[in-house]
This record gives sequence, C-alpha cells and structure tokens, in this order.
Amino acid sequence: MTTTMKKLTALSTLIVISAFVFFTNTTQAEYVAGEDYVIFDKSVKTETGDQVEVRELFWYFCPHCYSIEPLVNNWLQTMNSSAQFVRQPAVFPGWEYGANFYYVLQQLGELERLHGSLFDAIHRQKLKFSNQQDFVTWLAVNGVQEEKANATYESFSVQVNLNKAKANTYKYRIQGVPTFIVNGKYLVDATHAGSQKKIFEVVDYLIQKESQ
Repeated sequence: MTTTMKKLTALSTLIVISAFVFFTNTTQAEYVAGEDYVIFDKSVKTETGDQVEVRELFWYFCPHCYSIEPLVNNWLQTMNSSAQFVRQPAVFPGWEYGANFYYVLQQLGELERLHGSLFDAIHRQKLKFSNQQDFVTWLAVNGVQEEKANATYESFSVQVNLNKAKANTYKYRIQGVPTFIVNGKYLVDATHAGSQKKIFEVVDYLIQKESQ
C-alpha cells in the first residue's frame, strides 16, 4: 500500500470515527433532563432486581390512560430485554375506587384476560361502575363467580395492595396519569416528552442509559 493510500485510509477511518462520535453524542443529547423527563432528587426502590423497572401509573377511569393503552401494548412487543414492565394504579384522594379493580383482577388471576376489557367497558361501552355491585356484576358477566368476586373485592390483601399503591403514588410525586417511572429514578409523561407516542422513545432512551 502506498503512502498516499495509507493516508487516505487513515483519513477515512478518522471521518467514520468522528461521525460515529458525533452521532452518539447527538443521540445522547436528544433527550434532556428537566425538559423531556424528570430526575428524582431521591430514587425510589424498585422491585425488579437487576432488570430496569418501567412502572406505569394509571387509573381505569382516566381517558388518557385508555388512549395510551394500545401504545403500551405495542411498545411491550419491542421492549428492551434488560427491562421489566410493571403496572400500578395511581391512588390520589378519591381514586381508591377504580384503583382497587386492578388488585381484584390480579388476585382472581384474571388480570391478563380482563384488564383491556375493563378499560373498554368503561370508556367504549360507557358502563357505569358506581359501586361494588356494578363491578362484581360485570365480573360475573365475564365468567367470574359472583361470590368469589365479592370475597376478593373485600379481601385484606386487596386493601394492603391498595394502601401500598397509595404510598407509592406519593413517593413518585406524580401530578397525573398516565406517568411512567424508569428504574425509580426518572419520571416520563406526555407533558415532558411532548406526546404519548414520544413517551416510549424517552423511556427507551432511559432504559439504555440505565443498562450501560
């Protein structure tokens, strides 16, 4: 190889490396703390071990939570394997009713089957869930024994989980739902990210950041 060719090869390599560094730095700077997401002053303990915890706080009666549900389900298909997704109902004052639905479904073993259906019942079918009986009747229509549904609704374990969710809601200092908490350190919502769709771009960025 001639001296000229060696110089050209070295120059090409330098250009490629420089372009890579520029691209990497640009990508890293794409999402800015305080603008696209919020960093907590004090992180909250996670429950997913070595995996990056992505926690969605939602409420069944929230229309924005309903509208983002298809985006959540699509994102889960491509979620980084280093992350684990956790759902949690938010519990602001007056939100206990509705938040407890999640834990009833969970204890009944019906969460996977009926989570989406419950959202549809509230927001698409406009069913009125005004009290315990309304919810239990809906469960019965969907194949859950009514006596079992009532017992679960009134169970101590559902109340314990509800109280834990209430405490977590305040720990994360969220202002509304849906809100996503990444690894107990970062808060992402549509207000900061710019849109519901962009939430997941920011979440992916933070997962990658926490996985390094």
